[in-house]
Amino acid sequence: MQRYPFVLSANLHGGELVVTYPFDMTRTYWKAQELTPTPDDGVFRWLATVYATSNLAMASEERRLCHYDDFIRYGNIINGANWHTVAGSMNDFSYLHTNCFEITVELSCDKFPHASELPAEWENNRESLLLYMEQVGWGGDPR
Repeated sequence: MQRYPFVLSANLHGGELVVTYPFDMTRTYWKAQELTPTPDDGVFRWLATVYATSNLAMASEERRLCHYDDFIRYGNIINGANWHTVAGSMNDFSYLHTNCFEITVELSCDKFPHASELPAEWENNRESLLLYMEQVGWGGDPR
């Protein structure tokens, strides 16, 4: 990433339905959760919202909670450190050291979906991925 100038990236994870954005590390050492916005917080919130609102599973009226966190009330997006702190995350590295805006997409409640579920997972995320990538060429102010 330092050699090739990416401007947009996404980590794809499983185990929850939420999109997180930097910073992922709390500023206060002893806090497990703390809002830690970047100077580009509005852009990150926009990028996360684009993904979350176009994701079929996240946007579904019948959506259930995966575990105990109710991300629905936050629009299915959250500042990473405000959920749980991650020291040395790829999101933070990309932003701080490569000028690449990176989010983490928790794709599914199931950390390891069965192969038979993968076509549905693709359908849930296909449009979201395309719209997210299209944000590279968007020139407006997301705030």
